[in-house]
Amino acid sequence: MEPISDPSEQQWLQQLRSGDESALRRIFDRYYAVLLGDVYRILPDEDTCQDLAQEVFVELWRKRSDLDIHTSLRAYLRRAAVNRAINHLKSNRRFTFEEPHKMADTADTAERDISGKHEQDTLEEALHAAIDTLPEKCRVVFSLSRFEHMSHREISERLGISVKTIENQITKAMKILRQALLQHTELSPVVILALKFWLLS
Repeated sequence: MEPISDPSEQQWLQQLRSGDESALRRIFDRYYAVLLGDVYRILPDEDTCQDLAQEVFVELWRKRSDLDIHTSLRAYLRRAAVNRAINHLKSNRRFTFEEPHKMADTADTAERDISGKHEQDTLEEALHAAIDTLPEKCRVVFSLSRFEHMSHREISERLGISVKTIENQITKAMKILRQALLQHTELSPVVILALKFWLLS
């Protein structure tokens, strides 16, 4: 658990609890872009990402008098944003397993999508482009594991699916990403090696 150690965060929370709207603005300016990135990794739709990220701040203001944050404010907001993204997928019935017959061509499709981008010359850009091509279930589970650092048990409890299913989805995601990225000839050998080790770690 990441404690609140940033003096600015402590001050903002105190001001927020007292109804200071300027504190909300400062929090928004500091963390809005961060939340957009977190939500986009799970739900790659710009308009929806903006709506969900903004809703986090609306809810923060609504609950200002009852805030009881034991982690850092940044961690609290990020987790709230991720939860909203997952709940949005569930409520819209989009959070379903990919049909087996649709999985066969996923890696080839991912590789073609990446090769169509002209700016994929860095590790981060290539990686996120490949992640965007993952089937929805794989993308959500992989993002929670790799970017939110949640354990398989935590992901299982959050999504309501078994640990074995989580393991299968992560294995599937890594296989697709390795195939897509390692076939991307525009990446340098150093970047390819770094990606390989990152995916296997």
